[in-house]
Amino acid sequence: MSANAKGALWLLVGTALFTLIFASGRFAGPLLAIPQILVLRYASGFVTTLVVAKAGGQSLTALRSPRPGQHFLRACFGSFGGLAAIYAAAHMPVAAASAIGLLEGIFVVALAVVMLGETVGWRHWLAGLTCGLGALAVVIGQHSAATSFGDVTVPAAMALLGAVLMAFEIIYVKRLTKGDTPLSMLAHVNLFSFLLMLVPAWLSWKIVGPGPILACLMLGPVAILAQYCNIRGYRLADIAVAGPIGYSWIVFAALLGLLAFGEVPDLKAALGCLTILAGGYWLTRLPATSGG
Repeated sequence: MSANAKGALWLLVGTALFTLIFASGRFAGPLLAIPQILVLRYASGFVTTLVVAKAGGQSLTALRSPRPGQHFLRACFGSFGGLAAIYAAAHMPVAAASAIGLLEGIFVVALAVVMLGETVGWRHWLAGLTCGLGALAVVIGQHSAATSFGDVTVPAAMALLGAVLMAFEIIYVKRLTKGDTPLSMLAHVNLFSFLLMLVPAWLSWKIVGPGPILACLMLGPVAILAQYCNIRGYRLADIAVAGPIGYSWIVFAALLGLLAFGEVPDLKAALGCLTILAGGYWLTRLPATSGG
């Protein structure tokens, strides 16, 4: 297997795990505020990282990075990008919010050219476009015309902002994988994200029993495993290959919707999933891009 193919497999596993995490707001419903879920997840994620490091015989000082500023920026992009995307999905049709969020893959490839100096060939662009068209077909197939919303200008802007911020996070992940260990990256992003979410969580905190709190804390170890898979994936795969692989979350979301919420995808959605898989497989077979 090529490095791109191995990286793509790691990213697929990470995407599948993150599908469960991003659906946590759907499972929680009105019981918990989104920042409340995130701050608990980041807290348990940071503790999980420390436990894993200790179990592996690493000293905690070995987790320190010489680039804390870049880790902080990555945490800013990731945590607030996730908040923006979740806000958009809560205040406009989920299909429309997802369609805007899918622009992340295109932003990633464009940023790779500008910030990383990667040369992206026309076949990479075409394969990425194939993934995008498949994702759009899934969104259209699962769209519910019965859902009624008011003015969606602000939510749509938030969805676009979320896509841009998440694309920047991916670029920083790619940069940080060159030099920092996966555990170091995980420790920094969870600590910084926890601190960033403290104020929003405090302002929106809802009093609940121990059950929902424990469920949110369990998200931490799952997120650590998902982040570890993504870090391995971005370390192996070129960003032009890794970025559009993110479209596969639509496939996992469709499966989760079917199994957990009884949402049966129509023919358009099924064909879209197959198109995404075809485009992703094509990306893994392409030669590596060249970095500057």
